[in-house]
Amino acid sequence: MKRYPCSGCSLLCDDIIVKSDGLFIEEVIGACLKGKERFDQVNAQNRITSPMIRKNNELVNASWEEALAKTVEIIKNSSAPLLYGFSNVTCEAQRAGMDLAKEINGFIDSNASICQGKILNKARSQGINLTTITEIINKVDLIILWGANPAETIPRLLNKILFSRGKFRMTGREIKTLVIIDPVKTASFRVMGVRDLALIIQPDKDIELIQMLKEECCSADSIPSGGVAGIDKSDLKRLLLHLTGAENGVIILGQGVIQPHANYDLIEELLDLLQLINTRQAKGRISLLLLGGHFNMAGFDHVALSSYGVSGKLQFENKKLVKSEDTIVSKINKENFDCSIIVGTDPISHLPHSLSSKLSKKPLILIDNHNSATSRIADVVLPTAITGIESSGLAYRIDQVPVELKKILNPPNNIPSDEELLNQLIEKLNGGAK
Repeated sequence: MKRYPCSGCSLLCDDIIVKSDGLFIEEVIGACLKGKERFDQVNAQNRITSPMIRKNNELVNASWEEALAKTVEIIKNSSAPLLYGFSNVTCEAQRAGMDLAKEINGFIDSNASICQGKILNKARSQGINLTTITEIINKVDLIILWGANPAETIPRLLNKILFSRGKFRMTGREIKTLVIIDPVKTASFRVMGVRDLALIIQPDKDIELIQMLKEECCSADSIPSGGVAGIDKSDLKRLLLHLTGAENGVIILGQGVIQPHANYDLIEELLDLLQLINTRQAKGRISLLLLGGHFNMAGFDHVALSSYGVSGKLQFENKKLVKSEDTIVSKINKENFDCSIIVGTDPISHLPHSLSSKLSKKPLILIDNHNSATSRIADVVLPTAITGIESSGLAYRIDQVPVELKKILNPPNNIPSDEELLNQLIEKLNGGAK
């Protein structure tokens, strides 16, 4: 039995014990439901182990040679290919995807662009205070969940940061205060104790709370006379005291905070608030932790930044990086593409129908290891190994810390890894020479 990192979510827990003979996984100890689901994917009924191509409007099994030939044909007939996904693959595969986008003069973007990437984009001009899981365990005495429900999305996060005893927090849970700001009473509320603060905010009223905090937290004796966004005076006073008096705090941001709004920029306002609080903080600082679900959602920006000097989406023309104001949403919305290469994600299920319907109209190549709504409408489906179980590589944890994923088993039918498959496509497009 050995310890392995788990690629079930972006927490990348490195304390999972796996018993395996190299052919089968016999036992998994310490994994949460998401982790267990990841390991169960090896023998799942929806696992894809053979390439498929669409013939007579029906997906049928095909040989690798036939499937790759069809993929190359679609790409060569395209003048504006779109590459999307790349949050459930290793950094090496992300780099190979960028190399492919450069080779075919395509546009490439990751799931992060509609998730935590929005915050990082704003941080380019405003700055941002990030923190790590280790720092939270060792130093934090205030944890704020804002629009985040880690009890269900990243099940072991609260167990690690809230209940663990750290180097400077030897009493653990007893000294840590949990604040939850959410319009819905989620599963995360169940871990709250008597010293914690539950704030049920009115829907779409986060901006009112942020603006009030910006106005009032600068003055030690200034407490609002009335409630804000459904939060009464006493709870608001406690929140202000926690924010300005904590020795070391962290705000964990979820999807509920980063949704776009027509009349204001909530992310920009929140980053301003964070800087303001840290300017006036009496004891320590408040940092951010961005809640992303896919296990390597953070990696794409790191790879793009190290490879091309920019983070986020990349647009290539004449095999050179060019500046583009487009996003994955605007590209699909304007139908400014003529084929798509989807890697490790399911946009047909995840994107709004107004976008997914346009995506399904054009030739679609899917690289993934399991069936999904996207695989059902794809023109070519290319299976790959399950990263962190059947292939190894680098991934970035939720707190931007790199973690090396390890191989446990050989994949069925000698299925290639995402990196190997993407490099094969580049070779095929170059006539066999990369």
